[in-house]
Amino acid sequence: MLKKNRREFMKRSVAGLLAGSGGAAVLNSLNITNALAQQGGEYRALVCLFLYGGNDSFNMFVPRSPDQYTAYREARRNLAVDSGQLLGVNAVGSDGSQYGFHPSMPDVRNLFNNGKVAVLGNVGPLIVPTSRDDFVQSRVPLPPRLFSHNDQQDFWQSLKPDASISSGWAGRMADAMLSANANRQMSMNVSMSGINLMQTGRTSVPYILSTRGVDLTKSATQKSGFGRLERRNAALQALLNSNASHIYGNEYRSVMSRALDLNNDIRSVLARAPVPPVGFPGSPLAQSLAMVTRMISIREQLGLSRQIFFVGFGGWDTHGAQNARHPALLSTLSQAMGAFYRATDYLGLANQVTTFTAADFGRTLTSNGDGSDHGWGGHQLVMGGAVNGNRIYGQMPEYRIEGSADSGRGRIIPTTSVDQFGATLARWYGLSESDLADVFPNLSAFESSNLGFL
Repeated sequence: MLKKNRREFMKRSVAGLLAGSGGAAVLNSLNITNALAQQGGEYRALVCLFLYGGNDSFNMFVPRSPDQYTAYREARRNLAVDSGQLLGVNAVGSDGSQYGFHPSMPDVRNLFNNGKVAVLGNVGPLIVPTSRDDFVQSRVPLPPRLFSHNDQQDFWQSLKPDASISSGWAGRMADAMLSANANRQMSMNVSMSGINLMQTGRTSVPYILSTRGVDLTKSATQKSGFGRLERRNAALQALLNSNASHIYGNEYRSVMSRALDLNNDIRSVLARAPVPPVGFPGSPLAQSLAMVTRMISIREQLGLSRQIFFVGFGGWDTHGAQNARHPALLSTLSQAMGAFYRATDYLGLANQVTTFTAADFGRTLTSNGDGSDHGWGGHQLVMGGAVNGNRIYGQMPEYRIEGSADSGRGRIIPTTSVDQFGATLARWYGLSESDLADVFPNLSAFESSNLGFL
């Protein structure tokens, strides 16, 4: 048992070191990977925009038909968006209503009308299909600690109710699809937001970038008048040049050396990767997507046919001042998504890159007087040339407090699970049917495993 634990410790330690320094292993030669990339098939990428805090999507996408809008306005009270300001779309929801986007989202509305964006209605974490009576009478298993930020982020990203779970669904996809990339040493997952549960697999971890690209270690880039950093850097170089007698020391030296080499290689290639002239805004979200664009543009040099990107965007916990804060957040999201779609189109890859939103949870249909509180189900966006856009998927909820969809206090029960959402994305990405049950452990409880938006 001790021997097995040591092997597992080494495997995870090596993976962690590589993630922290920016990569999984040094490329032997970036000049030979063009040929390798041809072996991996057509390139496809998934880009997750995780809206930390929980987006009030009931104000992002709003019913416009008279009866449904009246019910929405009565439920939302001072949070309701004026019907005359909504950016209308032609698609009709499952409730028979016409809908419109928040007035701060013209880029996304235009992409929707052009068939490049779809809305997935009332999606959220579920273990099994759940009705209001199921919830009230505690008849079915529920995701752990509902309405808690950290716990619902973990469930969205892992899809497992066990709090000790250490892998997420994008990480498990990377484990299952390791052979999809000709370069099997480079991580399939790339994070613009540090280590996250979604991209952490049983054996894989994400490659970490910032909006600046690959960040070199502090000891390699800074000097100190007191000589501390210089001495640290000298000690690191001595370690890398040594031949330790202990197996763990040698392994650490090998891992660190390869990681530093990879940093330099990726940094060099990124320096020559142009940003498409599409006018990325200056927001951190948009600049993260500009770096994702640059990484996609060097996919062939890296020998990659499949990549999953994770971009976190915080500030959505709008308990207060929502009418001032939320429109700005939606505007930032819409502008960044519009620029990113134009960039992938410029690269000729719009059909091969699918972007989707996710969040801790939706928010309450009720107003707390100045904002909305932690909810459950909410609407999500899917964008890309492969998306069957200009459509609304899933079952739109009843906008009524204490109605058939309300679990209490305006917390709307999801009618589509994250497992169904993720499995639809994963099939398009290339995950085999035989791996779906492992990656999406609750999927078998639901009638449909393909929602049809791709």
